[in-house]
Amino acid sequence: MSSSSPRRHVAAAVAAAGLLCAVAGAAAAAPALDSATDPYPGIHHEVWIDAAVPARIHLVRVDLSSSELTLFATAEDDRGQRTSAWAGAVGAQVAINGDAFAIAGYVPAGLAVGGGAAWSTTADDAVSGFVRFARVGERTEAAIVAPEQVIATSALPAGTQGVVSGRPLLVRAGQPVSSFDCADAIAMPCQRAPRSAVAVSADGNTLWLAVVDGWQQPSLGLTCAELASFLDARGAYDALALDGGGAATLVVTAEGGVVSAPSDGAERTVANHLGVHYGMLPQGQLVGFVRERDVFDPNANLDGVTVTLDDGRVDVTGTDGFYNFPGVTPRLACVTAVKAGYRTEHKCKQVVAGQVNYNSIAMYPGDEVPDAGVPDAAVPDAAAGPDAARGDAGVADPDAGDGGGGGGGCAVTAAGGDAGAGGLATWLLATIAVLGLRRPRRPRDGRGGPPGAGRA
Repeated sequence: MSSSSPRRHVAAAVAAAGLLCAVAGAAAAAPALDSATDPYPGIHHEVWIDAAVPARIHLVRVDLSSSELTLFATAEDDRGQRTSAWAGAVGAQVAINGDAFAIAGYVPAGLAVGGGAAWSTTADDAVSGFVRFARVGERTEAAIVAPEQVIATSALPAGTQGVVSGRPLLVRAGQPVSSFDCADAIAMPCQRAPRSAVAVSADGNTLWLAVVDGWQQPSLGLTCAELASFLDARGAYDALALDGGGAATLVVTAEGGVVSAPSDGAERTVANHLGVHYGMLPQGQLVGFVRERDVFDPNANLDGVTVTLDDGRVDVTGTDGFYNFPGVTPRLACVTAVKAGYRTEHKCKQVVAGQVNYNSIAMYPGDEVPDAGVPDAAVPDAAAGPDAARGDAGVADPDAGDGGGGGGGCAVTAAGGDAGAGGLATWLLATIAVLGLRRPRRPRDGRGGPPGAGRA
């Protein structure tokens, strides 16, 4: 909501009608999934309905590991546009409104960065948090910074391309915030209202954009606590409210443009925005060997292993222990290997466009757990390895490397490559060095391979 929002009289009417959020003790929202679409590869749009409020919530899930997706934030020269107009101008197929702002000059309340340049009229403060993002290699990295972590513009990480601020923080380190400053006249956190928010997953691979319709008969809106609970249930690790009220707008070009229902009955001109651009790239190929205990042992191939790609495709290994998935969208792709009598294994790989990407897997009998190993990063990317032994399946010169890398209610408070014959000695030295330093743990999300798994 802008600092002089014309919708405050609506909020007052809602309050008079007894539709404000009750203080701590209000019933938790229980939204149900109403529809789901995939307007672009790596972008998933859901609509949730909470009939008890009532409230309608739009949620867009963005795969930050996808090489085909790029984030944008409004540059200072592009300020003061409707969200759909800005999206069309910069080529963003998905867009959401940004920070609360002063109407005079369309100045965001918190720090703003667009196109890698900070707005001359903005700075971070102890009231606003922000989401920042940068392109790193084949993917996008994003993080949410809490309001109390005041960051000077010069101290932003090198390569930061965009920053959009907001308030209040909704989810912190995997826990929904339940206490808000109900006296905040801009955020109005304890009233059911239209809202926008951004969230990031714990592993940094997922960004969510949420818009809640409000101040209208089909959807009254949500409190910040209700929205926090909703985002936490979807998997958000950190989440931040953006400007709400009449500014709350979500655009999905493939679904007709503005898909939310702005409370003014039309889009509002806002200071800044956050957008997602989809650009198709050549697909990659994900392949690998599945071997017992050691992916570097050519005599340990496992046949009959069911390997399932995260897009639902399945391949079963033969006597050579090899699996092959062509036509994979450039992104962080994950496979799950299952065989009777063996532990199920899960491993991911950043798929590079137009290239063969190796993701070999070691499987262990029964409940056997490897007692020591080497993190994937310790294996030299340039070395040849088990994948180099494959001379068929359309895999060209694999030992040259794959090029890869790279609950509701309102609480009131006062304010790489494989190591093999050519590089085995180097790999062994690295193994010994690492083992001498520490005993690695298996990552919680299972994305890192067992010891000696070769390419990541």
